[in-house]
Amino acid sequence: MRQIRSLSLRLKLTLGYALIFSLSVLLGAAGVYLSASSTLQHSLDTTLSETASVAQASIEHQQGRYVFASGLKPSGDVYVDLLDQRGTRLAFAGTGVDDLPLPPTQGLRTAKARRYLTQQVQGGLFLRVSRSSDILSEVTEMLGRILAIGSLGMILLACAAGYFLADRALRPMDAVARLASRITESGNYTQRVPAVVGTDEMAVLTNTVNRLLDHMAGTIEREQSFARIAAHELRTPLTAIKGRLDLALERPRDNATYQKTLEVMRSRVYALVSLSEGLLELASTDAPLKLQRVELGSVVLDVVERLEEAFKARGKHLELDVGENWVSAELPGLQHLVQNLVENALKHGGGQVVVQVAPGLLAVHDGGMGPDPGEWERLLRPFERGSTAHTVPGNGLGLALVQSLARRWHAVITPSWSEKGFTVELHWPP
Repeated sequence: MRQIRSLSLRLKLTLGYALIFSLSVLLGAAGVYLSASSTLQHSLDTTLSETASVAQASIEHQQGRYVFASGLKPSGDVYVDLLDQRGTRLAFAGTGVDDLPLPPTQGLRTAKARRYLTQQVQGGLFLRVSRSSDILSEVTEMLGRILAIGSLGMILLACAAGYFLADRALRPMDAVARLASRITESGNYTQRVPAVVGTDEMAVLTNTVNRLLDHMAGTIEREQSFARIAAHELRTPLTAIKGRLDLALERPRDNATYQKTLEVMRSRVYALVSLSEGLLELASTDAPLKLQRVELGSVVLDVVERLEEAFKARGKHLELDVGENWVSAELPGLQHLVQNLVENALKHGGGQVVVQVAPGLLAVHDGGMGPDPGEWERLLRPFERGSTAHTVPGNGLGLALVQSLARRWHAVITPSWSEKGFTVELHWPP
């Protein structure tokens, strides 16, 4: 069993195919042999029966003894004799002498390389017809040899054909294995398996592997780009904190200076914490998808309740047009998405913000000018901020997180500019 497990898949498939084919061929050959033997035997028995019928009609009683009519001339090696109940030959016809020392018993039998048919006739006598079975034995023996040699040849041919077919079928798998090995050694995820034409299992396998590699390459590229940008964004506030600390420790200072320095560093630390949380939220969009039915209206009400004081502090008015709306999303991500959109409206919009929830729709209208339309695509990338937003605190991750979550849920984010202000809409598929 261990040796079989160590064989290659090609050999296992070939051996399995050869075993099944061999059994089929051997069973077929045995069937042909038995059928042919039975047919030849039946033909011989039919010949004996026909000869016995002719011989029975040719029995004559002349001068106190039984003889066969002169017209009875059995052909070839057929021998006919008439026996009494003790087996004594009373008359015979045919070439040669058949001296089978057997009592007359009705029916068919084979003995001494001859086939015998014995029938009881009038007067309690027995008519026995025989013929040599050597030809039958030779024919069946030759047929057996032909079937054996032919079966062996077919089995060997089947093994070769099975290995060829297994090799041809497994080539795409070999290509996948070689590609995986090359990718492991080189780390280059741009390589692909040669496409297989058709719709069979191997074509599905190669196409699936290539799609997987496309997804992996895109994910790795995004992660590498994200890591580079994150490192750059984190370096700036850390450098500022380090400079503040070095400056504060350069020489003794009074308590007021130390207090001011600590307050500045605390604000920078808060910015770092906010940036880290945004990075974690953005990184979580690559986690396995766990969609569920979420009531969007209740999520919006919870988020707005948390931001109510911030709106009052800025002197802005928040208006809600919320109805019941169930969407396919992830609850934590949906909370972050709504909060980012409402916070952006709070920071960059006008004096009145309207949040609308309708079937398959979330819309946030901020009453402001919004970003430059030409900058919108750029703002959907991490750490990108509008040209007029540098005076407002932020890290440029809000819209990137919204875009990633929308794409993850198969939703579409759409901006619009009008005389009444800027609006961001999020549409879920029906």
